[in-house]
This record gives sequence, structure tokens and C-alpha cells, in this order.
Amino acid sequence: MDSRPSLATRFAVQGQTAIFGEHVKTLASTSLVFVVLIFSACGGGGSPSFSANGPLSGNWQLNLLQNYPPPSTPLSVSGFFLESDNTLSGSLQGPTIIDPSGTVSCAGVGQVIGTISSQQIAFSLNIGGTVFNFTGTVSSDNTTMSGNYQALNGPCFTKPTTGTWSASLIPPLTGTFTGTLSDSQYMQTLTGSNPAAPIAVSGTLTQTPNVGGNIASLSGTITAVGYPCFATASMTGTISGNTVLLSLYGYNGNLIGSIGLASPAVVTAASTGLSLTTGVNGLSLGPVNSDILTLGPCPIIQGNTDDEATVAFTFQ
Repeated sequence: MDSRPSLATRFAVQGQTAIFGEHVKTLASTSLVFVVLIFSACGGGGSPSFSANGPLSGNWQLNLLQNYPPPSTPLSVSGFFLESDNTLSGSLQGPTIIDPSGTVSCAGVGQVIGTISSQQIAFSLNIGGTVFNFTGTVSSDNTTMSGNYQALNGPCFTKPTTGTWSASLIPPLTGTFTGTLSDSQYMQTLTGSNPAAPIAVSGTLTQTPNVGGNIASLSGTITAVGYPCFATASMTGTISGNTVLLSLYGYNGNLIGSIGLASPAVVTAASTGLSLTTGVNGLSLGPVNSDILTLGPCPIIQGNTDDEATVAFTFQ
């Protein structure tokens, strides 16, 4: 385990690239778009001046497919819409676009403004000087929408770009959960079993209301059964679209690790409820910096005090 990057390195990289660097996203719409006012602000968005309690208000995950110029490229966008009196506002996390030379451009947050008429929607987004326009149709239950988009040339693209988009409403990640931490490297070393038996966990998460930014805050606790690295830890973090990032704190308040930093933590909504899952190393425990934590939270075994594991939570 000693060859893996420390949490300090990972958090430093994450801080340089934006909170959801792996999942940075893109927006736009067709040339037939209904023209609406564009905001050029790139911040997280401020509080609206109206009560935004319309059915589209909430956390949305948008998936884009750039069709022109080729090749077809999937892109994703996330954030919060606010709806009031057939008016749409909010903030969305725009795309990180990497050109063939490896240059990254376009990453950032932009404010949304648009209109809704019956189930027809039109909205626009300005990310760093590139304007994205969307038109589409909202489902009858107001939980999905889809349509076409167009992005004018600018910092994100050297020529006008078009494609299709779809979006899903992500319910608030609030409630109790049960689940497992599997593929634990520490427990494999401790028990001699490969793979080690999954660690049973339970806990709670609460999502705060969003007031126009591209993220909402999360807080809660997690309890593990028979896990030497922690019995109970507190969690704080953020959600945007279907992507979650959580920091874990030990009994003494020290930062001991993360969920969703080394491997994305993704929310999936189904008829049975919400789930939160990661790939391998979605849970990462270990030293953060020498001033706070010189060793990981796990008892020393063969010189190691850190751990990595796969996360699977089911919310009730």
C-alpha cells in the first residue's frame, strides 16, 4: 500500500481541478432554440429573488452526446435547477473538455436562465464565454427531460457544436442507509483472506436545501461492524447531479479519509430507492498531512495504517 498516493496528494489534486474533476460536464442546444437571456457569471450562483418551488426545482444529471463535429463524444453536466412561474434559473457544472494535445478547457460553473411552456423547455448557459443553448421536452411526471443542444464557438470549442441531451432528476440524498465496504486491502492483510469478507456498515445522510448553486451540502455518520479502522465516523461533503464526494472524520475530529475522491461515488435512483456505489478504492483512508495525522486510522499491520475499499450503500 505504501506505493499509493497519499490522501494529501489526492486532495491537493482535487483542489486544483474543482470538486468534481472526474466528472466535469458540458451544456448546449439546437439552432431552433428559443432565445433567452444569458448570464455570463461563472460562480456557483446566488440565491434567487423568488420562491422556486416548481416541479423542476432540484438536482439534475444531464448526459450530452456531441454529434458534430465528429467523433461522437459523451459529455455530462450536473447541478440544480430552480423553477418559479414558468421561469428557470440555477447553476450547472460545465464540461472539462480535453483536446487531442491534452489541453483542458471549459471547466467551470455557469448560471442558467430559461423558460418553460407546458412541457417544453428552453434554457441557456454561459461557461467561460462559450454559450450553450438547450431546447427539449419534459416528461409528464417532471423527472426526466431530453432534447437537442447547440454550443457556439468560444473557449470550449473552435467551431459551433451540436448534439442531443437527456436529464434525470436525482432525489435528495437524505435518509438512513445500510451497505458494505468490500475488497478491503487492510482486512485482506489482517485476515489472510483474498478477498476479505465485506464489512457491514450503516448510517445516515442529510442533504441541505439548494438555493441556486451547482452543489448541495451533505452531512451524516457511518458505523462499521468489526472494522479496526473506525467504529463510527462523521461525514461531510457535496452532491451535484449523481456525483457525491464525502470527507470522513474520526472520533477526535481529524480528517481520516474520503469516499468518492479516488474513485467516483455515483447515486442511482430506482423504484426501490437510492443507492450510492463506487469503484475499487472508492473509500480511501490514510494520512492527510503531517500536522494532523502522521499515520492512517487503522492499527499498524505489516507497516500499513491505511485502507482502500469499494463502497455500496442502499438508502431506505
